[in-house]
Amino acid sequence: MKSSVFILLLNLVMTLSSPLYAQGFSQAKPWMGIVIETKLNDGVQIKDTVPETPAAKAGLKAEDVVKKIDGVVMTDAKQLISYIQAKGVGNEVVIDINRAGKDMKITLKLEAKPDDLELIRKSLVGKKIPDFTLDLIDKPGSIGAKDLVNKVAVIEFWATWCPACRDSHARLSKFAGDKPGITVLAVSDEEVPELKAYSEKVKPKFTIVRDTSREFSKQFMVSAIPMTVVVDKTGTITFATLGAGVYLEEAIAHALSLENKK
Repeated sequence: MKSSVFILLLNLVMTLSSPLYAQGFSQAKPWMGIVIETKLNDGVQIKDTVPETPAAKAGLKAEDVVKKIDGVVMTDAKQLISYIQAKGVGNEVVIDINRAGKDMKITLKLEAKPDDLELIRKSLVGKKIPDFTLDLIDKPGSIGAKDLVNKVAVIEFWATWCPACRDSHARLSKFAGDKPGITVLAVSDEEVPELKAYSEKVKPKFTIVRDTSREFSKQFMVSAIPMTVVVDKTGTITFATLGAGVYLEEAIAHALSLENKK
């Protein structure tokens, strides 16, 4: 979403002055594999680590507070990102953290960042859907995790300004109408008048909801839209993808396989 404010992982930007860049190449992008939760008065807190990444392999955990990297005091997320961006793939960094009041040092080697889809699937698939409450657009009230109990759910993150999202909605609406036993949610962080106007025009059979605080999108690490996830009857995320067209069809096929599973 264009107003997303969460920070997901750490990348090395392309160096425009590089001779390789001029030839059509770019430098590999290093990452630690952390999601940053908050800026503290003294350090930067980690919300989560992505499985099978340098951070996870080195033992970094959610709620660890990064105090220093290579002896440099970390005052906020922007500084932390900039420091890692100045490092290359394969280099080691020494991280001073505080874990539950205890100071520790952790050394990790920066690795090349995988593509967005691989990252999303590593981060989400197999995890339980977080507790949530989202505002309904077409009528008063809200929907939450409790409403998905024992149901298969398809959740699309989208925006009215996104052409691919709009193009996906005829298919998504038909699917929702054909399979009323599957909950289909379309999640946006846009303002209510925009979403209501869109809903009145399109009249979708799926449910449009508003992520008012954007916290739900942060928990799903939404970095591009449309993004679609499928949740099984146990509340476990079993599929995630980016894009419309064939990618939406993959999500629908997966949801149908779960619905038909005995």
